[in-house]
Amino acid sequence: MKREQVRRRLAIEPYTQWEEGVESPGSACGPATMAALTEYWNSRQGVRQVRGKKAFGSRAAHINHIYRHHGGRPWGMSVHGFTKGLKAYLAESLPLEELRGRLSIRTLTDIAQYKAEIDAGRPVAVKFDKWFHFRWRGRYAYDYHWVMGMGYEEPAGGFGPVLIVHDNGVRYRDGSFARGQERLIDYESNQEIMTMVAVNIKI
Repeated sequence: MKREQVRRRLAIEPYTQWEEGVESPGSACGPATMAALTEYWNSRQGVRQVRGKKAFGSRAAHINHIYRHHGGRPWGMSVHGFTKGLKAYLAESLPLEELRGRLSIRTLTDIAQYKAEIDAGRPVAVKFDKWFHFRWRGRYAYDYHWVMGMGYEEPAGGFGPVLIVHDNGVRYRDGSFARGQERLIDYESNQEIMTMVAVNIKI
């Protein structure tokens, strides 16, 4: 029996690490992903204690705050730095005792867990890193990059799952840039260099 295509997609406001006002755009993909994630919890999930872009005046200022205070580095943001920075960012506005009972941040190990998060209405931060995983010669969607996982597809005909992500934008050689866009990423050909971070705040 032929399998029908399945598609799940969350409405995520795209952030762009290259937009005007971002102070360290070349290494801001982690902070941009964290900013988009916290904006989602503020505006889409209605957790008003989580500060979104309105608290900073713009997406660029939101990214800059996270970069300066919650793990931004010229060489990029590690998974440990991301999870630590996210918890510290949330603790700026949610009391620690409240966080302990409401917040869950965990690393996912497979596509089934990723799909369960999307199905539950929760986006997932996705890190590509072939250097840390010692996959020097592979061809992947990204060598080293954070993106926002905001959906998935299961194509018809038995093909493998596809992640739907926002890419945080692209800078061109002439200095111009494209804003964050939706991209489709084949899971099976990239899974060996991906780490996925899921966040849940009990409402």
